[in-house]
This record gives sequence, structure tokens and C-alpha cells, in this order.
Amino acid sequence: MITRHLVIGAGGSRAFLTGLGAVVALRLSGLKEWSTIGGVSGGSIPALFMAHGLDPAELIDRLLEIDFRKLMKGTASGSDVMFDHAADDEGNLPRARGFVARLLERSALHTDLLGEAVESVVKEWPENFWTMAMSEKSHVLFTQIGVWEYGFDGSVRMLSSEPAPVGLAIRATCAIPGLLEPVKYKGLVLFDGSLSPFGGCPVAFVRRHFLAESDLVVKCRSVGKGEKRDRWLVNLGRRLLCHESRKVEVEAQEADINIEPVMPELHTFRFRLSPELKLRGLLAGFNAAVGELARHSLHFEGRLEALAQCLNFHELLRLLGVETRVE
Repeated sequence: MITRHLVIGAGGSRAFLTGLGAVVALRLSGLKEWSTIGGVSGGSIPALFMAHGLDPAELIDRLLEIDFRKLMKGTASGSDVMFDHAADDEGNLPRARGFVARLLERSALHTDLLGEAVESVVKEWPENFWTMAMSEKSHVLFTQIGVWEYGFDGSVRMLSSEPAPVGLAIRATCAIPGLLEPVKYKGLVLFDGSLSPFGGCPVAFVRRHFLAESDLVVKCRSVGKGEKRDRWLVNLGRRLLCHESRKVEVEAQEADINIEPVMPELHTFRFRLSPELKLRGLLAGFNAAVGELARHSLHFEGRLEALAQCLNFHELLRLLGVETRVE
């Protein structure tokens, strides 16, 4: 029985790029079976692709194709399928309670195209995938077998026995306050999952919800430009939007394996990404994962395929046996 869990943390476009690189390394290492695979905010998308089973060559193709600037727009156009899931069981539409949350409902950028892009790749919810978003009063956990609300007061209730649309869940966990629109679901207004008191890479939450106290947990959390500013903004957002989250008791639990890609030239909110920068991010994630897996190979009882770090992207392509459009 597989008892290991992968958690890919927040970090905007940097988390997306380095997370994909780590996913490529994990798959090439032969680590394809996991009890759960999940992530929050920018880390949710590579986690989703990993759980869906995209092969490394296809992951690279998706990376080169995606343009985040075209997936976010200033005004909503047409009908949004998300609206069908906004009301609670009694038909009431959600309304943010706090002044700041009501103000941020008018965020500058809409993300329906992001949801559509995700669902063009992953149409059905992968069996072992999860992601999480925040309301003003709770964590909301999205899984293949339903959606749960964990109140800051300790209450737990099932919001749905069916999975939410994949695109909706990704939009919710990526809803950066003040930048990307919040998501309305089952009577709740949802914001970025990184606002959780469990942090931007919620290992302790995984151990608690999935009863994984003694299981192997692998964490991927990137670091880069603007780390101090990012922490300040997350703490500010948590205080303004989820101030009751201070009631939550958070255990100081660490992952067993910590993959920490470093991208000093890339900050969280940079969405204009050149092909060269995308590939550097992918390579940083790949090499960080290869190094960390080698240091902890005993955890896998000889089941790891041996990999070496790559000096440049072309070495990685030769390893994959594929060609790229990028020179």
C-alpha cells in the first residue's frame, strides 16, 4: 500500500514553474503512485497535472504554451459556469461579510479563462488530487470524493458529496486578494489557499485531514525574489480576510523530504514569462528535486530510478528523448 503524500506550495508563477520541474523529476524517478497529491495557489496546477498523469514531455509542452496574461482579464465576458455553483443549499448567493472582503470582491482581474484552460487539459477530477481555498471563516478542501468546510471554530461539514469543477477549485485556490477575483461556491466567498494559518505549503493540514501522521510527506516550496514582501502580504491578507483563523491550532509538523527550488530572479506576481525564464524555472525545480531525492533514497527502498542533475535545459531534453521549439 502506497502511503506517501506530495504537497506543492504557493508562490504564484514561480511555484508553477518550479513545481512542474519537480513533477518531471518525480515521474522520471518512477514515483508515480501517491496516496494524495495536492497544492495551494500557484502550486495547485503542477500538482493537478501530476495527479492527472501527464508525461514529462507533455508537461513541458503545456509549460511553453501557457501565457498567464491571456488567462486573466479586466472584465468578465459572457456567462461564467462558476455561477451555477455559487449558491448554498437553500439557494442563497454568498456575500462577503467584512468590509475588506466586500471591497476585494471587485478585484481587477477575472479568471474564468484560467479555469477553462485547466479543464481543457484535465476534464475529470483526478482520484488522489486535492486543493484548498479560504473563506472568511473556514478552510474549504476540494477532493475527488467531495468538498469539506473546516471552520476556524473547529466545526466540520460536507459542502458537497460530489467534486467541484476542477477549474473552479483552481480558480479559488489561486484567488490572490486584490489581484484575482474571489470565487463564490456554496454560499461562501473563497480566496487564495495560501492565506491558511497552516501556511503556503500546508503539510500539517495534510497530516491531519488525510490521517497521515506517520506517512511519508514530500514538500515542494520554491523561494525567490521578494520573499519578505510575500510573507508580509500573506500575513496582512490573513488578518484582514481570515482574522478568526487565529483560533486554529497549528501543529509544527514538517515534511520528511523538502524540495526547495531557488529562483532569485523571479517573484510571485510576475506573469509575463519569456520562454527562457520558463525553462530556467523548470530546470531549477527539476534539479532541486533530483538532489533531494538522492539524499533521501532510503525512504523509497530501492524503487527510485537514478537521475542526475542537468546543467541546462538541453541536457534535460536529451534525458527525456524529446525536442523543443525553443532554441
